[in-house]
Amino acid sequence: MFGLLFGLLGLGGAAQAATLALNKQGIAHLGSGGQLFFPGNDAAPADAAALPAWLARQRPADQVDLFGGAYWLHAQVRNDSNVAAWVIDPNDTLIDLVDLHVYGPGPHTSPHTLLTGYQRPHEYLLHYGRNVQLAPGATYDILIRFSSPYYARAPLFGLTTQQDYRKLVGKENFLIVASIGALLALGLFNFFIFSITLEKASAYYALYVLTYGLAWAMTFHVFADLFDWHMLQLHYVPFFLLPVFSTLFYTHFLRLRDYSPLLHRISKVNLVLPLLLLPSCFFALSYAHTLATIAISIWMLLALICGIVVWCRGYQPARFFVLAFVALMLPGFLILPANLGLMPAMVANAQLVTLLGGTLDGLLLAFALADQIRLLRNNLEQRVQERTLALTLSNDALLKAKEHAEVVSRHRIDFLSAMSHDIRTPLAGVIGMLKFALRDQSVKGRTQEYLRIGLHNGVSLLTILNDILDFSKIDAGKLTLETVDFDLLALIGDAAGIVQGQADAKSLLLRRELALDLPRYVRADPTRLRQILINLLGNALKFTANGEVLLEVRRARTPPRRDGCSEIDFIISDTGPGIDADTLPRLFQKFEQADHSTTRRYGGTGLGLAICKELVELMQGTIGVESRVGIGSRFHFTLPLQDGSAPAADARRPARHARHACRLRILCAEDVRTNQIIIGTLLEGMGHDVTIVENGEQALHALGTGAFDCVLMDGRMPLMDGEQATRLIRDGGNAQFPIPDAHIPILALTANASEHDRQRYLAAGMDDFLSKPVDEALLFEKIDTIIDLLLARGQALPPAMPTADDTLARQFGLDDADESPASADPMTTPVHILPLAGLSPQHLQRIAQAFLMEAPRRLDLACHAVRDGNAGAAAAAFHALKGSAGYLSRPTLHGLCHQMETLASNGQLDNVEPFLPQLQEALDVARRDLEDQPGA
Repeated sequence: MFGLLFGLLGLGGAAQAATLALNKQGIAHLGSGGQLFFPGNDAAPADAAALPAWLARQRPADQVDLFGGAYWLHAQVRNDSNVAAWVIDPNDTLIDLVDLHVYGPGPHTSPHTLLTGYQRPHEYLLHYGRNVQLAPGATYDILIRFSSPYYARAPLFGLTTQQDYRKLVGKENFLIVASIGALLALGLFNFFIFSITLEKASAYYALYVLTYGLAWAMTFHVFADLFDWHMLQLHYVPFFLLPVFSTLFYTHFLRLRDYSPLLHRISKVNLVLPLLLLPSCFFALSYAHTLATIAISIWMLLALICGIVVWCRGYQPARFFVLAFVALMLPGFLILPANLGLMPAMVANAQLVTLLGGTLDGLLLAFALADQIRLLRNNLEQRVQERTLALTLSNDALLKAKEHAEVVSRHRIDFLSAMSHDIRTPLAGVIGMLKFALRDQSVKGRTQEYLRIGLHNGVSLLTILNDILDFSKIDAGKLTLETVDFDLLALIGDAAGIVQGQADAKSLLLRRELALDLPRYVRADPTRLRQILINLLGNALKFTANGEVLLEVRRARTPPRRDGCSEIDFIISDTGPGIDADTLPRLFQKFEQADHSTTRRYGGTGLGLAICKELVELMQGTIGVESRVGIGSRFHFTLPLQDGSAPAADARRPARHARHACRLRILCAEDVRTNQIIIGTLLEGMGHDVTIVENGEQALHALGTGAFDCVLMDGRMPLMDGEQATRLIRDGGNAQFPIPDAHIPILALTANASEHDRQRYLAAGMDDFLSKPVDEALLFEKIDTIIDLLLARGQALPPAMPTADDTLARQFGLDDADESPASADPMTTPVHILPLAGLSPQHLQRIAQAFLMEAPRRLDLACHAVRDGNAGAAAAAFHALKGSAGYLSRPTLHGLCHQMETLASNGQLDNVEPFLPQLQEALDVARRDLEDQPGA
């Protein structure tokens, strides 16, 4: 540490340049016979002939300013040895940039320029030395330009043989690494000791030695050479922190508050002064060295005095502390006289000697700690008892928390089981009976409306129940929201209509007050907003015995938002019993109700408000409640809703029998028979020739033996899936399946419709992505894009062949024969195949027959795979069944297949098996409805 202080006194420069004789022992410092100059605007001379004139223009300098700056050093050297391989070694301080120019032999030779310094790569690890060739008997001029924001001491520029320099570097690097490694080991070991004993002195000692090792690691450029990390401003930060950590250590270790309260108060200077001076590293780097030297000198002097005083007062471990600081300060007593010129230099590398002294200091302090531990053995039993008591108390708290978690978990499992078995089963029966009743043509008028509302209520309840059973999805942050245009006023009326029966049953008044300036059409997630309203309105009606429930909707009284969203307030007020103030803070927590009698009196699980809170926050809104016991409660939530437009009924649907201008030869790789019929029929209706294959291998064989314009590739198929086949196509095939056109357009066609799947297919080499069930408008658009691409490549395409289908349809007035009313509810009408553009009734019958034959087989395969524990086969079977179910008018089967495919793909077969009865029931309903249709 004293190396920092003593460097301030180092001088540099020489009066007149003289030729230095170079022998095998080298030259310790070129400045001893050279000249030092201030830097001017001139660059280094182009050759040795221009050097005298250049030197004459320079302004001489007496010495190097340790507060930083740039200098030129010139020396003339004559190699009197028979050695040609030398090293120019800038050393003894940090130097930011060094440019070495070697001129000669001869007046007109260009200089050999070498670059080194802190900011540049080093030829020798942790050293600035650069190799140079000096011919024996020749004379050379060496011109050195060096600069740095500060100098720890006047830099030395030595000249050493490469053989000797390698030995020196090896020896010094060994000592550097060993010292820093020892400090690191001591620090980590004492952190381990601290984790066991919780003795603060061990922690502060560990921080002190680690900081000391870090400081010298940065000084010796360990991070710059090993990790190419250069940050000169941070070099002195650890040196400023050394007094802080050391003072914290010795005030605890020496028990300074007890042995010398005065020195304890004075030592606080070591905590404050270094931290006040530390910003100089960033704002006054040239002075950071001097300020750090001052702070470190004060610290070492105070620490040594404190150690001596406490030792004299009978605290025996202080003797090792005193010896440690003597070892730390000893290098200064060896280096200072030489820096002042009072005696010859006794050490060649002052920084390394200081590091070794600091390492010895760390070892002796470790002995001091060990001696302190020995003295504390008499109190060990008491400490163990205290620790045992603390652990016992902690263990008791953990056991109580564990028991509480087990109770909550058990309640949750019981609740989920009850919901799944006791509620879903009868609810499914209610919904089914209501659907059968609505199919009765004799039911009309108000009775039909009552049945429709009842069915709507049942479906909404089933949706909410599914959300409850999936609450873990919300906890995991995986619930996604859709953003669509919808009629806000109609949604509010719909939600109120669903709970109106509940109000009528209790003779309650359900009122709505809607502000006149409400936007009619907004963009958000209508399903989640409806769920929140139904939940809050249902709660208000459930807990209100008499009076009314009021739903208010209005614009929030807040400043306009910059993103164009409208803040809408939804307020549900009731005249119920109210909620006490102690219960309100936990009302939105999971499994919480106002009191324990609520479940017995009203039922419920306590999850409804928690779900509402999660959904509101997912929609970037806020929710709250105010209540007064005996008067009623007021729940309110605010949502930012974007202004929307009236949603189009079917804006993307193309004109029936739309045909492309050109005819393509399309290869479709699809393993599900239902999808083969649908996709083939759609493409043929658009005017294209279609070839169907069932897996990736057949697709490769077809591409290798036939001519095609594009490929529709399913993602998951037996033998070889779409990704593998696409990669082989893009690679030109292989020896078994050579592909003549590796750039053929490939369109991914799969039931995996997530963004992750899309990116995966595109990364495999596919050109675009289309999800199943096939959207005929998107399919038409994608094929149209492929036609434009092929034409742009110069490929000749035949025109589409004319067809008589449209003429016949117009002749018999069948243009819209298969159109179904836009308002038909898919949950109340019998399951049927969705009408698609280009498909005749005969095509739809073929698709239905294929589904009836194939779907039971797919389900049977899935069930066997689940029971055999084969997650991959189960996921593939659910995936295939999902693709077929996507063309059904009712989404239930498709949704179940998607959910079960996801679970199987994640290996969660235990969670799949409970859904199999629901899947079987949905399939039975679909088969029964399809079989009842004419022509089935």
